[in-house]
Amino acid sequence: MQKRYFKIAEHTFSIESNENDILTFLPNMQPFVTEESESPLFEITIDNSIIPSWQGVKVGKFPCPSATFEVYRQESGEYYILVSDENEIPCSFIISDSQLQKFKITTRGENEKVIFGLNNSLMVIYTMCTAPHSTLLIHSSVVEHNGKAYMFLGESGRGKSTHSDLWVKHIEGSRLINDDNPVIRIDNDGTPTVYGSPWSGKRPIYMNVHYPIGGMTAIEQAKDNKIRKESIPVAFGILLSSCSTLKFDKRIHMHICNSISSILESLPIYTLFCLPDKEAAMTSSSTFGA
Repeated sequence: MQKRYFKIAEHTFSIESNENDILTFLPNMQPFVTEESESPLFEITIDNSIIPSWQGVKVGKFPCPSATFEVYRQESGEYYILVSDENEIPCSFIISDSQLQKFKITTRGENEKVIFGLNNSLMVIYTMCTAPHSTLLIHSSVVEHNGKAYMFLGESGRGKSTHSDLWVKHIEGSRLINDDNPVIRIDNDGTPTVYGSPWSGKRPIYMNVHYPIGGMTAIEQAKDNKIRKESIPVAFGILLSSCSTLKFDKRIHMHICNSISSILESLPIYTLFCLPDKEAAMTSSSTFGA
C-alpha cells in the first residue's frame, strides 16, 4: 500500500492505494502534495477488490454536468455512492464510515474511466468533509489580478471561461488560476478566500495558490454589456446553484448555506449580461475596481 498526503484550502487528507501510486492516475494532485501527516481531516483507501453494493435506503440520484451520483444511506449513517459518467456508465463506488472520516473507493473500467471516477469521488468526499469547516467547492472560472481573485459563475456554456480569457487578454496582469472548481474558504475573521484546486474542468489549471476575493458575478449572454448588483435573496440563489450542495445530507447542506450567508455579509454578487468582447471585461473589471 502506498500512502500520500494532500492539502487543499488548508485541509489535509490522505489517500492510500493498493494499486499504483495515486499520482500515476491523478497527476493533477501533484501540486497539492504535502509532508504534513498529523490529524488528517479524512482518509481515503482505494481498493479495487471491493464489490459494490446497493444496500440501504436510496436517498437520491443527482445528475451533474458530466457525472451522476446515486446515493444510499445505511441505518448506521454510512453512505454508499455510485459515480457514473454522462452516459451513466459506472466508474467508481464510494463507501463512507458513519463519521465521514474514513472512505473506501473502488474503480471500474479503462484508465480514462478510472481517472474520471477518482476525480469525481474525491470532489464528493472533499465537499462532504470540508463543508462543516466553512468551505465550499464552487463551479466557477477564476482569474487573479493584483493579488485578488475574481470569480465568474454560471451554468456550463454561459461563457465563464470566455470571460476569464477576456480578462487575461485585455486586463493587464490578469491570469487564470482555475477554470471550473476552485474552493472558497471563509477565514476566521470572516474574509472569503479562493483557493486553487486539482479540479479545473477541461483546462489543466492546477495551481496551489490562494487570494482574497475581489469580486463575483454570474455570467449571462446578452446583446449588449451591462452589470447589475443583485439583492441578497437573488445572490444567495446564484451562489447556492453554483456550489456542490449535497442536498441528500441535511447537516452538510446547512453548513453550505451558512457559508453562503457568511460570504454575502462581506461581498456583493452581480450578474453581468454580456457579449464575448473587450467591453464586457472592462465593464466587470471597472465595477470591481480591478
